Amino acid sequence: MRPPALLTALLGPASLALVAGCGGGNPTQPAPDQHVNLVLDIPNAVLDPIGYTTVEVTLHEANGDTVRAAAVDSAGRFDLGAIDPRPGVWIEAALRNDSGAAVGYGRTATPSDFADGAEIVVPVRRPIAYIAGPKKAASNAWIGSAGTASDLSTGARLDGSIQIGAKPVLVVAAGPRLYTLDQVANTSSGVLGGTASLREVSTADHTTGAVVATLDGGSMQDGAGTDDGTALVIATSTRLFVIDNVGGASASADVAVHEVAVGNFSRVATVGMADGSRAAVAIAARGSATGACATTAELWVIPDLANPVATKLATGGFTDVAADAGKLYYIDGCKGELGEVKATGATKTRGGLTTTTSRATALAVSNGQAWVGVEKPGVSGANSTPATTSLIVTPVGAGDMPRTLWTESAQQVLRATQFQGVERRLDAVTAQFQQLELGAGGDYVVATIASGFHGDRVSSANFPTMDVVTEELRVFDASTGGAVQRYRSWCEGTFTTATINDIDSWACSITTGQTEPGNPDDEHRVTSMTFLFGKK
Repeated sequence: MRPPALLTALLGPASLALVAGCGGGNPTQPAPDQHVNLVLDIPNAVLDPIGYTTVEVTLHEANGDTVRAAAVDSAGRFDLGAIDPRPGVWIEAALRNDSGAAVGYGRTATPSDFADGAEIVVPVRRPIAYIAGPKKAASNAWIGSAGTASDLSTGARLDGSIQIGAKPVLVVAAGPRLYTLDQVANTSSGVLGGTASLREVSTADHTTGAVVATLDGGSMQDGAGTDDGTALVIATSTRLFVIDNVGGASASADVAVHEVAVGNFSRVATVGMADGSRAAVAIAARGSATGACATTAELWVIPDLANPVATKLATGGFTDVAADAGKLYYIDGCKGELGEVKATGATKTRGGLTTTTSRATALAVSNGQAWVGVEKPGVSGANSTPATTSLIVTPVGAGDMPRTLWTESAQQVLRATQFQGVERRLDAVTAQFQQLELGAGGDYVVATIASGFHGDRVSSANFPTMDVVTEELRVFDASTGGAVQRYRSWCEGTFTTATINDIDSWACSITTGQTEPGNPDDEHRVTSMTFLFGKK
């Protein structure tokens, strides 16, 4: 759509105040002979960004960035000042409120030329993170479940009440567009299988469209979309798929589904290249997150999604992939190294990201900085320690030393539901990153973390043997590591009683700052997470 927001960046020394408001329109005075129209494209619907007082535009070039910010007046007007002409720039736009928080964000899918008479459209949406996965019914059978979302523009605490889709197991953002894949869970094991149905979800009002494609081949495990919203890459337990021409598809016949490789694919990322093409990187045969570090993972690349041919580049300890600004990246958890992926091979850019007792398992990249999720397993015995998860930040190349943004030893408090005040704290045996993405141009880092807890029987307190699993969505301020959201979507335990006196009814407690589903029916496992305009 055209305005509600329109800005004109001038070429040359002049500057001009112009309209950028809710009603759209034209500049309030004639534009000079040379100008560029930079259009912030907002859907004009219930999920439009609100409460913004500042517009911030970043132009990314090979020799550096240009950042301009301007206040928005009561009529929706703002002035970015003059910007010299320049070719091939990537453009980001953020709408910020009085506290500086991003309430809207968008970016161009490919580089654009700032030249006389050009019009450059930047789609802008609220910063929203989505999670999805199956749940257990009252009968203890696994069933499909609606996804949910954390709208970071409103400050509301997540409680699972926002419902997305019918029963998605995979949610995939592609620039300003959002897609879901529904698949059936085995009622006894929860393992996903059968035909998966692809639908688009409106980012204007969260309504779900008709099925536009189907996939047959294994459990849905990961997905990524291109910034132009036209292509998805889907990883399953048996296949790697490229789905092209999805953006704006009016019928399933418009969509092209390509099976490009066979294998157990579990990580994938896509990127728009400087020449306008789209590429992807994926990992197959990813090793277990526990035990000895596996070095049999396969790194694959698809250099051009318009001609989707997948090539295996290398075998090693690869644990995650990411993409940013025309480049593809990998993390090798066994070596603790970060590297760049090209069609011709993979090259290390820096190492030293882990210790002998930790493993790098998650990666997201934005503007030359990498956010790396690091896991350290728990140690049992007399000197036991809980499992720990950490986020570190490092330049993608050699330079500053990595810094720790956040670290936490995973613990869970259980309460006896029939005995007020009776509680037990368990240390995590495992704590594992499932997904990691950056949102709103790098303002937020969003992770889902699965933790496993064990407690031996304590006969003197009538505590049974306990085994508990939890899954959480964690949102952090990407610059400070401060907690923005902490939502526990799932808590399930088994309790093995040895005597009739053992307490057999327990529930997970929440900690300070943590939320949980307001309705138990909204609990679900997290098989997928994505962020509008996210970077992974």
